[in-house]
Amino acid sequence: MIDNDEILKVKKPFSLRGWLFGLSYDRKIFLLGLLIAFCGAVFWLIYPYYVEFTHFDECAFRHATGFYCPGCGGIRAVRALLNGHIIFSFLYNPFVTYSVIMWVIYSISHLLEILKVPNIRGMKFRTGYVYIGLGLLFANWIIKNISILIVHYL
Repeated sequence: MIDNDEILKVKKPFSLRGWLFGLSYDRKIFLLGLLIAFCGAVFWLIYPYYVEFTHFDECAFRHATGFYCPGCGGIRAVRALLNGHIIFSFLYNPFVTYSVIMWVIYSISHLLEILKVPNIRGMKFRTGYVYIGLGLLFANWIIKNISILIVHYL
């Protein structure tokens, strides 16, 4: 006769769908970040060959209005980060640097939690982090455009 305790001890087979949908929201963001990091690493490897065949034209928003768009400086910021120039990256577009730093902290904290390092819990996603990034993006946009007005009209 089978005991009820034995029935409860039966281990279910691994299911990728069950594993993905059983994860917390923060763990899903962590996995998405790892996927994005992998794509970024592949791009970083092919970047020298990619630059030889392409060039980036002037921003369409800037060409049409004469003002910087909120994303202006983003490509230069990414290039500066790829070359290890964090300060220049922040000056070109602080949103890029902020996003990368927050992603690194978020990913390392979750990786340490997965590895079961004592007293380490993964950083929780907060919408405040998004608002800080959007604030940086908006402030950068305003400051750059005010500087254009000052230079052109004084």
